[in-house]
Amino acid sequence: MPHQEKKLMFAVFLTVLFGFAGFSLPYPVFSPMFLKPELGFLDPSVPEQHRTILLGIAMALYPIGQFIGAPFLGRWSDRIGRRPVLLTSLFGAGASYVITAIGVASGSLTLVLVGRFVSGLCEGNMAIAQSVASDISTTESKVRNFGLITVAINVGWIIGPLLGGFLSDPAIHPSFNVALPFFFAAGMFAINLLVVYVTLRIPGYARRRGKGAETEVAPAVPARRSVWATLIDRDLLPAFSVTFFSYIAVYIFFVFFGVYLVQTQNVSSSYLGMAAAIISIPLIAAGLLVDRSQKRFGLVGVGALGHLFLAIGLITFLLPDDLIWIFVPMSLAAFGIAWCEVTTSLFISNAAGAHEQGQALGVYRSVHVLAEAIAVLIGGVLAGIAATAPFFLGFVCAMICVAGILTWVRLRLRASSAVAPDI
Repeated sequence: MPHQEKKLMFAVFLTVLFGFAGFSLPYPVFSPMFLKPELGFLDPSVPEQHRTILLGIAMALYPIGQFIGAPFLGRWSDRIGRRPVLLTSLFGAGASYVITAIGVASGSLTLVLVGRFVSGLCEGNMAIAQSVASDISTTESKVRNFGLITVAINVGWIIGPLLGGFLSDPAIHPSFNVALPFFFAAGMFAINLLVVYVTLRIPGYARRRGKGAETEVAPAVPARRSVWATLIDRDLLPAFSVTFFSYIAVYIFFVFFGVYLVQTQNVSSSYLGMAAAIISIPLIAAGLLVDRSQKRFGLVGVGALGHLFLAIGLITFLLPDDLIWIFVPMSLAAFGIAWCEVTTSLFISNAAGAHEQGQALGVYRSVHVLAEAIAVLIGGVLAGIAATAPFFLGFVCAMICVAGILTWVRLRLRASSAVAPDI
């Protein structure tokens, strides 16, 4: 990898890592905070079924914010440049974590909900990070660079739950509390903003000078069509459809394995943080292996296999009674998730024009987070009915993706489309 590409990928890697660390940080904090009456965040008279619904709402506001923000941040980055839009969104994300921390510390459900929504609105910057990776990648390095983004996502899944689980647990240190991880996350975004400001200069972009400063501006041919036109594009719509069902399955696993363990095993937040960190090992391994696997099975083959692994992991997660053995199906699901993340994003990027990578990947992010919002809202209702119910929904969605990917391939081959790079 050329030196300049490595430098830019470092900024991309850090943005994605910190973004997903902040995104995953609440999971070990919110489940006990909402579900355990003795912690006092919600009134003890609130029944468990209502608690799971409120937990689902708190989780869903983040992806709802991303759903609104991602396509517009991506579109603006196509028009005015990746760097200024990314810097602005990072500043807003850091401020939103301060709002969330104050809400948690003061016991204000309203501030927590507002903070999570604004955080999601600003963290549509994931689409910009993926667009930068697409801008700087060659045909040979694109799968590897998108694989590195998946590694960053899953390293974030180590850092976030660990911070959330351990910094919120006063049993580990008396000064730790449930608000501390959110203040820490705000500091992480401040560091990320500084790194992006210093390192992110994208070759191939025109430059304009003003008052002694250089700013990145977009390529000469900006995206012209609407977000809706991108969504329903016949080359992109099959991939958007697979993405929707894929991320319902992914977030059923990520969100509700903690809820399930609290409901059935009464585990602590620190245990959930440790569990999330352990399953990040197969997540990272899969991200590092995706380039080699794609050369052997093709991108579509890797996508189908990834969703099959996820489906099997989701349904077998319900079988073990021992807390040790649950890590076997969890690891299988995690390995599959990494391949799901890489392949769905590459299906979109490869099918989109070079001039609208930001918009196409922004729509991808919106479809992603819409699926997440639906997963946590429906999952919250299902978890109030039966702890196992969300996992059956996730299994069905993952199998829909296996069938959808393989059907999409047959249709594209039948239409004699130019799919050689994708398969």
